[in-house]
Amino acid sequence: MSFIVLDMQYKNSTAPLSFLEKLGYDVEDMVSNFYMGFFNIFLLYYYVDVWGISPAAAATMFLLTKVIDAISDPAMGLITDRTNTR
Repeated sequence: MSFIVLDMQYKNSTAPLSFLEKLGYDVEDMVSNFYMGFFNIFLLYYYVDVWGISPAAAATMFLLTKVIDAISDPAMGLITDRTNTR
């Protein structure tokens, strides 16, 4: 119950973000992109050198998963936006 009250207090605030808040969001996004980039490079190395699949097959797999993700993420967003629960 107190969470709902606190959440409503924050929703009523329309003040713009300060420079430090924007910088904090930007730094966090940059760090998460570095992590995901490193993970993708490691996966490419693992698939090609350890499993022995061709680089073209690995690139096709990465491309296919990104295309599926580009379609499924907005679709799930629409589903969750239109879902009404208690």
